[in-house]
Amino acid sequence: MNAKEFASQLLETVKEIKSNKNESIQCDNLIQYLDNCVRTSPADLSQDQIEHLKAQLQIMVEREKSNHASDLEMFRSVIQSGQNALKTALLMNGGASVALLAFIGKLTEERQAHIPAFTNALAIFVLGVFCIVVASGSTYLSQWLYADEPEWKERAGFWFNALSILLGLTSYGLFIWAMTKAYSAFMTFG
Repeated sequence: MNAKEFASQLLETVKEIKSNKNESIQCDNLIQYLDNCVRTSPADLSQDQIEHLKAQLQIMVEREKSNHASDLEMFRSVIQSGQNALKTALLMNGGASVALLAFIGKLTEERQAHIPAFTNALAIFVLGVFCIVVASGSTYLSQWLYADEPEWKERAGFWFNALSILLGLTSYGLFIWAMTKAYSAFMTFG
């Protein structure tokens, strides 16, 4: 296989990759470059020029491989960070809810009159748990929708992703709010 046949075959492969909506490589630049190689007749190029073009092509391919590997690693990092944030919010709100429930349970034995002071904080902690559980479900839905090709699914995946982020931040905010309510209840506990 000579350089021109190789370029033609590579051109068809890249066009096929692009038709599958894989934009992780700069397909347009590579296609333009390979089109140029295919149109130029072998008589116009010396062997040195052909070797130079092969070397340039190899550099481009390696650069794109490196960019793709970097993008993939960044995506994995983002997913891992998001999962950690979801777990943290669930642990904070869930743990606070359980601790407050145990404390309220102890109050039922000794000081029942103080129980209503803690119910608002408990309700807010539970709402924070609910928000983070819905955020986890919407994260799953966003990834599922991103996996398919139709544009409407990608848009829906984006909105589920935004919803997940908003609910996660809301859960953190609810935790802070519930902590202030619990603190106020403890201050009046006296």
